Amino acid sequence: MRRQGVDRLPRGERPLDVGDSPLLRFAADLRALRDKAGGHSYRQLGARAHYSATTLSDAAGGRKLPTLAVTLAYVRACEGDVAEWEDRWRQVAAEVLPGSGPAADEGHPPYAGLAAYGTEDAEWFFGRDHLLDDLEQRIAHRRFVAVFGASGAGKSSLLRAGLVPRMTGRVVVTSPSETADPDLDVDLLIVDQFEEVFTLWPDADRRAGYIDALLTSRCKVVIGVRADFYGHCAQHPALVEALTDGQLLLGPMGPEELRQVIMQPAVKASCTVETALVSRLIADATGQPGVLPLMSHALLETWRRRRGTTLTLAGYEAAGGIQHAIAQTAERTYTSLERHQRALARQVFLRLTALGDGTEDTKRRLPRVELDHDVDVDVVLDRLAHARLLTLDRDSVEIAHEALIRSWPRLRGWLAEDRDGLRTMRRLTEAAATWESLGRDPDALYRGSRLDTAVEWTQRDGVRTSAQERDFLAESLQARDRERLLAHRRTRRLRQLVALLAVLLVFAGTAVVLAITAQKEAAAGWKSSAAWYVANQSQSLRSSDPQLADQLAIAAHDLSPNDETRNGVLSARAASELNVAARAAFASAQALSPDLEPRQPHERAPSHPIGPADETVTSIAVNDAGQAFSTTLTDELAKVWDVTDLTPEVTHTFDFPVERIALDPARARTLVTVSNTFAITVWDWSDPAHPVEGAHLTGDHPRPVAGVVHSPDGQVVVTFDVMGAARLWDVTDPKRPNLVVELDIAGDLTAAALSHDHRTLALGTGKGEVRLYDVTDRSKPAELWSGKAHRGAIQALGFHRLGDALATVGAQDKVALWDVSDPRRPVERGRINGLTQGVYAVGFGDTATSVVTSKSNGTTRSWEFDFATAVREMCAGVTTHITREEWQQYVGALEYRRPCR
Repeated sequence: MRRQGVDRLPRGERPLDVGDSPLLRFAADLRALRDKAGGHSYRQLGARAHYSATTLSDAAGGRKLPTLAVTLAYVRACEGDVAEWEDRWRQVAAEVLPGSGPAADEGHPPYAGLAAYGTEDAEWFFGRDHLLDDLEQRIAHRRFVAVFGASGAGKSSLLRAGLVPRMTGRVVVTSPSETADPDLDVDLLIVDQFEEVFTLWPDADRRAGYIDALLTSRCKVVIGVRADFYGHCAQHPALVEALTDGQLLLGPMGPEELRQVIMQPAVKASCTVETALVSRLIADATGQPGVLPLMSHALLETWRRRRGTTLTLAGYEAAGGIQHAIAQTAERTYTSLERHQRALARQVFLRLTALGDGTEDTKRRLPRVELDHDVDVDVVLDRLAHARLLTLDRDSVEIAHEALIRSWPRLRGWLAEDRDGLRTMRRLTEAAATWESLGRDPDALYRGSRLDTAVEWTQRDGVRTSAQERDFLAESLQARDRERLLAHRRTRRLRQLVALLAVLLVFAGTAVVLAITAQKEAAAGWKSSAAWYVANQSQSLRSSDPQLADQLAIAAHDLSPNDETRNGVLSARAASELNVAARAAFASAQALSPDLEPRQPHERAPSHPIGPADETVTSIAVNDAGQAFSTTLTDELAKVWDVTDLTPEVTHTFDFPVERIALDPARARTLVTVSNTFAITVWDWSDPAHPVEGAHLTGDHPRPVAGVVHSPDGQVVVTFDVMGAARLWDVTDPKRPNLVVELDIAGDLTAAALSHDHRTLALGTGKGEVRLYDVTDRSKPAELWSGKAHRGAIQALGFHRLGDALATVGAQDKVALWDVSDPRRPVERGRINGLTQGVYAVGFGDTATSVVTSKSNGTTRSWEFDFATAVREMCAGVTTHITREEWQQYVGALEYRRPCR
């Protein structure tokens, strides 16, 4: 019988005293959790947890730390917070289980961790014999072979530790960043990390030259390429031909291969692996792409926590397992640094990451000269390299494996925080290196808006530039000052010439005409120069004094009316436009909801995402009942949100991996998903709570699907793949979709749009081209026009409801408006600079000059292309007019006149 206020302790338990160990406090809290749940007996808990009463009693006894699985089963049986207790278990495990630091006499680790196996690690490399046999046969019969695989599939290890030891003759292993001569006198040239050709070399001619050199090399060539760069390889016809029969796809390891990877290195190191650990690792890794570096790192950390010579399941769980081991190591190493060293570490990791453009972020090899020669920098690099997070050589630094980019939340947060700023940093770094390589040639310095953008970025909190970058910017600023002084002197001499010509007018009648003509030309030239200078001043004042910047942009156009100054005014107007919540501004985008009432021109809503901050919005629509829905896609997890109210709610989560997802924009009646990049499914979305799978689109694309969009009325779906094939499907009946148009442009398609009358199809490419097709005759679509619209890839396209205007969004921070009333001869009506990162859709507002873009963070933004409207709205926001002193400072000797009257 139990006395009042006293509970009988289970076998092995004892009262918790002040000063007890973390293990005892953990056990006591487990007992308290059981009491809070109603004081169930351990036999009752065992029935709930599916563990014996003895096992659960021992877990709360405090003699040893229970396994993570037992702990979580105990917590679930007591209806506790599983995530909270998992974090708690990992904290205690880090304190009570053997430490992660390698012993002084531990010898050669049997696992490589994040780093790839090198040629020197061949004796530790297991599990790929049948693939190596296949690869050897291909090399024997072909001169050029490519190995494709996802990041983390083990390409580098296969080539370096597996293939090289099997080869006879001279073999050289290199990568594009090492710039080895493709025409070396060797028997076999292995080019690892071939995707660096696309991530590190913006110069298309350099890329093409390198690829051609490999294809015409005298030796045999094997390249290792990340699978998500397959489409990039397809842009080079000669490379496509070489890959037709010469490619090997490296997929995930099977259970038996994983068993060899786990067991054989341990056996070689005279260690044993618990059977439970082997089973757990195979279960965690089987069928998972890119899991090998994660598993290798988890095994290395488990080996460091071994008991004697045995690798245990408890050690594996303490290390964080496959999903958390890398993050734990990175976080532990980062937090062990001094505060100022952490700031340095952040800059190092940001510089070591190449931002993806339609692909995942990748690692980049960092030249050592890009980092300052500083004691703290050396300490940071040494600590990160010791933790196997970085690899160092004499002249360069790089992340040990891209798995770190995917698995460390802190690094993912840094990369997502300011991607535009990171791109500015990367461009600055490349420009400074080019300037240095050209002997500090003044012609290679920054000028104009590029200089203003770079200087503004360096003034942000936490930004750290290298000595080379600081010298480059300092020289650029000095050069700008010198050019302004020269421009002022030229203007003064021009005025003197005008005065001289005026005097000559008195002496000769014929000279009058000449003088007037010269004066007009001189004045026009001076005004053009002055307009350029005033426009640059407007850009530089944008962040500090936007009202003055707006007035100067208008003044520049008044000085010299032309397309450039007109676009400058439109860009200034766009710079002051606020992002608004997608639900509030939704009705303004006719391409997205053509039949709704438009909002008032100046309506503004608070800027907030319509889904969680880590979700990515891909489409938005309103149904007949007035409910608004949006779709999000993160790590192949697709959700549909009800965003009718300010607080978004998930209405449906798909229980299978989804690559792409899009709602019918007209009435949210249909929804399309793309799975495994090939299977396209149409869903009946009439009842948001109960989606009904309609049908798979027959004749699925043979290549990975790159995009899927609806027509404005939702009756037609356009799909396109990475090889340039586009298809139009009638989805009026989701259960019986019909293929109505099919065409192949053999290009890198990135965007598509269908006009409201279903007659004109617009396609955008990764090279910035827009192509228009007449699809009236569905059996024979005809190309109407193609042309270069943007420098970078086309992100989105949208037709006006009347079909006479087309909006295009480029990856290079520009939105353009085209008159397509004659689709065979489109005319550009304006081009606006502005942030377009994350734009997935573009439509029109109240007029054919009001363009609206939707972004993946759940907001929309308007872009006004009517000059008079832009000036009127800019001037409406001016509360302080430009003063005479400011006019004299920025415009010069012209008569003072307010741009906004």
